[in-house]
Amino acid sequence: MFFKLIGNEWMKLFNKISTYVMCGLVILGIAATAIFTFYNQQDEKLPGEEQWRTELTQENKELAKEEKEANNPYLESYAINQQAINDYRLEHGISPYEKENAWTYMDTNMSLVQLIGAFVIIVGAAIISQEFKTGTIKLLLVRSASRIQILAAKFVTAILFGLFLLLLLFVVSFAVGGLLFGFDGAATHLSASGGEVYEWSRTLYLGVSYLSSSVTLLMLTALAFMISSIFRSEAIAIAVSIVLLFIGSMATNMLAIVTDWAKYSLFANTNLNLYFEGGPIVEGMTLQFSIIMLVIYLALFLSLSFIIFKKRDVSI
Repeated sequence: MFFKLIGNEWMKLFNKISTYVMCGLVILGIAATAIFTFYNQQDEKLPGEEQWRTELTQENKELAKEEKEANNPYLESYAINQQAINDYRLEHGISPYEKENAWTYMDTNMSLVQLIGAFVIIVGAAIISQEFKTGTIKLLLVRSASRIQILAAKFVTAILFGLFLLLLLFVVSFAVGGLLFGFDGAATHLSASGGEVYEWSRTLYLGVSYLSSSVTLLMLTALAFMISSIFRSEAIAIAVSIVLLFIGSMATNMLAIVTDWAKYSLFANTNLNLYFEGGPIVEGMTLQFSIIMLVIYLALFLSLSFIIFKKRDVSI
């Protein structure tokens, strides 16, 4: 019954023109970045080894100074890790420069994840409120499925749609990047955490980066879902969630400068990739801590959604 409900919600979602508009806008965004990147490629000869070694040495001197003067653990951590990467490049003769390729292009398209976030928030907010607005919620509730099953199916559908858009972004970016720029770039990506350098396969790194961005999509969809369940208002849910999508991380980073309490913020924990590249924004945070905080927030959002939806009086 539950999977049938998800199938029905998926069919309803793809019976809407707006769904295809969202998919089209993601592809349009990919096309726009491809055109911009293609026509702004640097045709100049890449810096030689002597030049980039001199540049990295000078950069490390500046980073060492920033490390001593940093008044925030995150800034200090960034300086330490960037020095470690630069030292690794100098030791192994790995240039920081490379011509545009499929991997760098896919990395550029990570910025489109925020666009996907906005779309998933819209779907998560509308998938409940539209049922009340059109009166079709009555038809759902007369079926044998429980209210919990109905609401869970809607939430899972919204999340699956977000993952579908992420997969679309990844696959199309890979294909367009390979076609226009080729795969001649470096085979590995360097990252550092705690001053220790790690080598990643470029494909693995991009896959993890794209997948880790789904954590933010999951949490903001749950938030939009909760607001929509409480207020039955698509507009309020979309407005609040999208504002948080674009300023939540920025506000948290600013808060982290003045207090360690920032680590309890939702947006201090959504970017799990920081534990493998750069380090957390508050000293002492761990991957386990962030996962626990995310589970608590998710449980809170969904609990309120289910409790209120289950108790709501709907005239049939």
